[in-house]
Amino acid sequence: MSSTRLIKTISYVILGLLLGMMDQKTRAGTLGEADRLLECPTPIKVSRALNIYQEHLPQPGSERFPLLVGLARSSYIMGEVADETQRKDYFEKGRFYAEKLLQERPDSVEGHYWLALNLAGIAEMSWSDGMVLLPQILQELERAMALDSSYDQAGPHRVLGRIYYEAPDWPLSVGDPYKSLNHLKAATDLAPNNTTNHLFLAETMIRLRLPAQAKVELEKVLVADQHAICKQGIEDDRQRASLLLQNSFAKVDEPED
Repeated sequence: MSSTRLIKTISYVILGLLLGMMDQKTRAGTLGEADRLLECPTPIKVSRALNIYQEHLPQPGSERFPLLVGLARSSYIMGEVADETQRKDYFEKGRFYAEKLLQERPDSVEGHYWLALNLAGIAEMSWSDGMVLLPQILQELERAMALDSSYDQAGPHRVLGRIYYEAPDWPLSVGDPYKSLNHLKAATDLAPNNTTNHLFLAETMIRLRLPAQAKVELEKVLVADQHAICKQGIEDDRQRASLLLQNSFAKVDEPED
């Protein structure tokens, strides 16, 4: 090979490497934009984030794990903020991507957790779906908790605690305020700055007639400064806590048993 051809070959290789580095940098910046769009989600912002993740999702065999997590998570968030007629479609989409996650990484906390949340979203749409899906939702959350109970600001404990709070008691369903209490106490221990962890724990304590302890948790909501989904959620939790403090604790605290 002549020196001229060798120089050209080396130049092409260097150019290819530089272009590849530029593509990776551009791709990383675009995915960073998708992550930022989810910080304060609105239907338009979440839809844009979903499109970005989908546009950059590579074929199987490539490194797609972070993108699949983004798709499963943003589909769930979109199901939460979308119009009522579209919610189930987004939860089903999130279910699809979470199942893909588990196919590619069976032991990923992200796969089990986002599958559980998207299934829970579907379950909320109808009583019959809820009864069918509830065992799987609990199973996926238990698996997520075993892998990493601190994920998503103690999400596995928080969601399990809320399910045991909201579900009808046995024999109709799995509702159990004491199980709720234990999971939500664990959530506040693992993620003490999350407003929802304290709010859910306080509501369970109110049901169990523990007013003094519930008041402490509600007051913690007012100073905590993190939320699993968005900053607006902090304000929503604080408003709920303030309302409960006004309505439930306006009088002098009653002694607990």
